[in-house]
Amino acid sequence: MSSETQILNQLANGQLSFPPLQLQLLERELKAGDSNCDALIQASWEGVDIKFAAEVRRYSSDRVIHEAARQSRYAADRLAAMPLIITPWLSPEQLNRLEKEQISGIDLSGNGLIVVPGKLLIMRTGKPNLYPDSRLVKNVYEGSSSLVPRAFLLKPSYGSVNDLLDEIRSRSGSITQSTVSKALKQLEEDLVVWREKGLIKLLQADKLLDKLVANFKEPRLVDQVKGKLDVALSDVPRIITSLAENNAGNLVLTGTSSVSEYATMSQETVFSFYCNRDLQDILSTTNVKIDFNSKFPNFRLIRTEDPTVFFDTRTADGIRWSSPVQCYLELMKGDKREKETAEQLRKSILKKIDLPESANEF
Repeated sequence: MSSETQILNQLANGQLSFPPLQLQLLERELKAGDSNCDALIQASWEGVDIKFAAEVRRYSSDRVIHEAARQSRYAADRLAAMPLIITPWLSPEQLNRLEKEQISGIDLSGNGLIVVPGKLLIMRTGKPNLYPDSRLVKNVYEGSSSLVPRAFLLKPSYGSVNDLLDEIRSRSGSITQSTVSKALKQLEEDLVVWREKGLIKLLQADKLLDKLVANFKEPRLVDQVKGKLDVALSDVPRIITSLAENNAGNLVLTGTSSVSEYATMSQETVFSFYCNRDLQDILSTTNVKIDFNSKFPNFRLIRTEDPTVFFDTRTADGIRWSSPVQCYLELMKGDKREKETAEQLRKSILKKIDLPESANEF
């Protein structure tokens, strides 16, 4: 992992480039008004020279890039230059936001953006992150850690880490205080939440939802069984749910099978359930006839140890439904019709936490 000093040394030695531009370090660690600027750089191309006030960062979380952009703009205004950020890696989303702010950015992985309003625009993106430590390693948007961001979609603010932990556990979430604290650090770096004394609050609900979708993975399947209950299709969810209650096991309709509870979409012909118990053990307690060889099954039990599927489940009419967020995430991984239905849930989720859907910002 390159430090700020090492990055500046690369620039000084001519090892940092952004073709077709030639980059030259003019000065480093100089004063810019009441603040300091990491470097003054000249970019040259076909006889045209452009000066940039550069801020160099070894990490590239959204919060770090946001602060670097602010400082670079401040320095550029006082040095008669253009603002520039240099870091080991810039994501496509970060580059797009920098373009909107008309701030240039170059990374060490081969991506970058040079923008001079009305004169020049060069963007290069799609190169993988060669410096993974330039972002926080822990991915809080998948697995058990995702219970933390999901909790902010239930309540947009908490008084303390313990309040957040209590909320998660009250909704059948299994997580440690240490994991919550680490997750909050990442969410702060991503500018998804903001922390101050006595308050932890959600900043960008739509950005949080987008990150959950981008990192969502189907629960890992341990075992599954299909069959046909000799009952009306509409009775299947209630009967299967009652079997789990008799065996004291976690069982819930999958997100895609829970759609009817939250949005309008045609009814399932096969109801799927998540469960963390032995499947045959659960089914053995029913007096209803089950045809496991039917070509037209009306239920499927999926055994999984994924804790996220049992978080914030809702019970109504004797049926245990997946949470609205779980339903939304599963639909977003589906076909066009399911994604269109997911938009109904998205609007509902955002409305209930009383935060407007807005464009993602730093």
